[in-house]
Amino acid sequence: MNGEPRQSDKPSEDLSRSWHFKKSPGFQNTTSSDMAGKWCIFVPRAGVDAAWEKIVSALDRNQLWCAKVSTALRVLSRDNHVICVYTTDWTDTQDLMRARDVLRALGYVDELGYKRDIDTLRRLYGPDEWYLRA
Repeated sequence: MNGEPRQSDKPSEDLSRSWHFKKSPGFQNTTSSDMAGKWCIFVPRAGVDAAWEKIVSALDRNQLWCAKVSTALRVLSRDNHVICVYTTDWTDTQDLMRARDVLRALGYVDELGYKRDIDTLRRLYGPDEWYLRA
């Protein structure tokens, strides 16, 4: 071994970076991240690779905008990975619900939390961190 952290396409095995990112083919940068937000899906270590494959498939079909998943490096001291599925505008309730419906169709039927990026930047965590629970 060359001393470099193990790199892998599988989030459960990648020790070289904290996150894997994926954009849809139709992804366009927004002018302000103040309006962006994300649905958060918490996944046990044993299921993260399969869960991420479902999200990537939906991204490839332009059903979702962009997403990221925590890697083995990020969850060394945690029980779960997190997958963040982004939307461009947290005030666009119709788009939030559309993205949530895509996640439901992929099998994520438990309650999901939606968090605005501005709340993440403000380091708002705990019971008041969720903008929306659905």
